[in-house]
Amino acid sequence: MSRWFRFYDDVINDPKILKLPEESRWHWVALLCIASKNDGALPSTEDVAISLRVKTQAAAATIAALKAAGLLD
Repeated sequence: MSRWFRFYDDVINDPKILKLPEESRWHWVALLCIASKNDGALPSTEDVAISLRVKTQAAAATIAALKAAGLLD
């Protein structure tokens, strides 16, 4: 089943987003999609890594960086 979530259309001008490397921007959007499918929570880091098509360590680093940037709780 497809789910919809609201996305701020001016995000392309948000300083928090602009400070991220381009790959991290896409990973952030992907993590929002993953969380939407899981009632707002991220699954295990291993599952996130599979969805992002990266190694578990890279997924953990991405999540940590996005939390530090104030983009994930």
